[in-house]
Amino acid sequence: MTIRYIAEIGSNHNGNKQLAKEMVDAALQARADYIKFQIYHVDKFVDRNSVYYHDFIAESLPLEVFSELKMEIENKGGRFLATPSDEDSLTFLHHIGCSTIKIASGDMNNRQLLQQAMGLQKELIVSVGGASLDEIDGMVAFLEKGKVTFALLHCTINYPATFEELNLNFIRTLKERYCHPIGFSDHSPGIEASLAAIALGAEIIEKHFTINRSLPGGDNSMSILPDEFRRMKEEGNHIKAALGQADKKLSVDEEKIRRLIRRKFAAKGDIPAGHVIDDMDLILLRVNEQQDGYEAEQYASLIGRRVLRPVTKGEIIIRDMIHA
Repeated sequence: MTIRYIAEIGSNHNGNKQLAKEMVDAALQARADYIKFQIYHVDKFVDRNSVYYHDFIAESLPLEVFSELKMEIENKGGRFLATPSDEDSLTFLHHIGCSTIKIASGDMNNRQLLQQAMGLQKELIVSVGGASLDEIDGMVAFLEKGKVTFALLHCTINYPATFEELNLNFIRTLKERYCHPIGFSDHSPGIEASLAAIALGAEIIEKHFTINRSLPGGDNSMSILPDEFRRMKEEGNHIKAALGQADKKLSVDEEKIRRLIRRKFAAKGDIPAGHVIDDMDLILLRVNEQQDGYEAEQYASLIGRRVLRPVTKGEIIIRDMIHA
């Protein structure tokens, strides 16, 4: 399975449609598979007394803008993705034809929202930051009853998260525990943690994305830039390719090199006909790829055997030289 890379623009556009379009273009050029936003009706998402209420208002975009962005992304070969934070936003995403829905960590226990998404038969990508293993078990069981396709993203919900907080080995736990794709929603600086997650088996990487970390609002300060995203995808795909399979299978080139580096027995000195071979008669040498002879593990097959004809020093010992 190929890795899916999500450029999480979120609300980094600060409610500016033109900036959102610039970020979309940059994410497409950085070869993001999905370009993701956050969609919400503020009054159905955040209490008016919240210290973040006015920030969410300032960073919101009208729904029709997301329709434009989706069309633009898909016309240029990308995929639009969004996190709905209320049922109306989810309905909107359904109406504009989104086949995949992202569920935020804060809503992994929101059975009403999950139930609505399940009813729409969308693929779900669910972050599980801040959740206990028992809570994840319960959510997985709930989704499995709905017979929907879904993936889980390990996540640490600090913004930004320190490396010491990431606990990337939990990805292994999720992969062993559930028969669903497992990924990583990365809130740490840089791309190191995402690359490490891929090495641990993550199949989806979600990373906050911006074109300028000095922009105010959103998560711009902790996001990665286009060049970093491009490098993350390139290096991540190299890691995925290098991981290979759990079994051991030699490539054609390895088979050829194996024959070149494995040694075979030769005469350490001149050996007369009729001589019984002992350890002092033998030396192990690298030989040509197709050269016949006895390999190192066949030592016991030579000791005590009688030589049928004279063997000169350095000559590779082959079966025709030895008495059966």
